[in-house]
Amino acid sequence: MPKEMNAAADTASSIITGKIPMLQIPSPAIQAALHGHPAAIEGYIVAYYYAALTNLFCQACLPPIQQVENNDVVKAIIDSSYGDFCMLDSSLGALDPNEIRASPNSHLYQEVQDAWKHRVKDWTMISIRS
Repeated sequence: MPKEMNAAADTASSIITGKIPMLQIPSPAIQAALHGHPAAIEGYIVAYYYAALTNLFCQACLPPIQQVENNDVVKAIIDSSYGDFCMLDSSLGALDPNEIRASPNSHLYQEVQDAWKHRVKDWTMISIRS
């Protein structure tokens, strides 16, 4: 496999397992990149949707908390997806709502806002609940 493919696969694997955050751009730079750039907003909406989906899917598939205590991968994915979700929520929340509504996938953003946002949790929130 070419070196570039290995690097991309390693990065993807690290994101999936929560070793590195999905987005690694400082917040002020995110706002500057998003403002007036529909393609960037579109990407953030899709990432927002999938961060919420990942978090909720991991929660739904969790074995009893006692069995997860020793599973760092599950905790890392839940915490990483929660961190990514919060960062994206903050960045998208700072935008003019009209910019979000102009996106072809604004329905994904609205679905998360209406149905999922309050269910996205980190490991500490989940373990307290149990």
